[in-house]
Amino acid sequence: MKRFTAILVALMMLLALAGCHAKKPAADVTTTTATSEKGHQSDAEKARGYYYYEAIFLDKDEVLKAFKQAAPDYPKNALTPPEFHVTTAFKPEEKHTSLYGTKVTVHITGYTSGTVRRDDGAGESSNEGFLVELSTDNGEMQELLDSYDKVMHITGSYSAEGYYTEFLDWSKMTPMDITLTGTFGGADSDENFFTTPE
Repeated sequence: MKRFTAILVALMMLLALAGCHAKKPAADVTTTTATSEKGHQSDAEKARGYYYYEAIFLDKDEVLKAFKQAAPDYPKNALTPPEFHVTTAFKPEEKHTSLYGTKVTVHITGYTSGTVRRDDGAGESSNEGFLVELSTDNGEMQELLDSYDKVMHITGSYSAEGYYTEFLDWSKMTPMDITLTGTFGGADSDENFFTTPE
């Protein structure tokens, strides 16, 4: 009988320890989901879940002034970014935190708006934005910028997902010549921003 009781106590202790290491309850998952549901996100962005990106972050008032100059009816679409930036990498394989805080010159060369067929099969996305050229006095930062093979741009507004701005027909853009200074850093879907080098 003592042996049976000892086995029973040992089993109860194992179950108790297992409970301590079990996954968090569903209530925590709900809280996390609610935190990531920001007002500017589309349904598709929410469905994508947590994400991280690196970008050149810009002064909001300066970019708004440029958009009003380019398109007096700005914004053309219902959604606008929470802040203006030039995305250098979405979900980067490697974070470049040692370069965070580096100043980058952002030269706006043109403005356009239009529609882009969405690759998720959900029709078209209406977008507007600036085409930009990036440069910096920091050699390592310039080397990183030169390594990207993408259309560098600033999204102004959109009807579905902001990243489709890259695929607008830039051959129809209105030429512009505005130079801004931005700061390289990172951000995530919870609107946490990181612009201090590590």
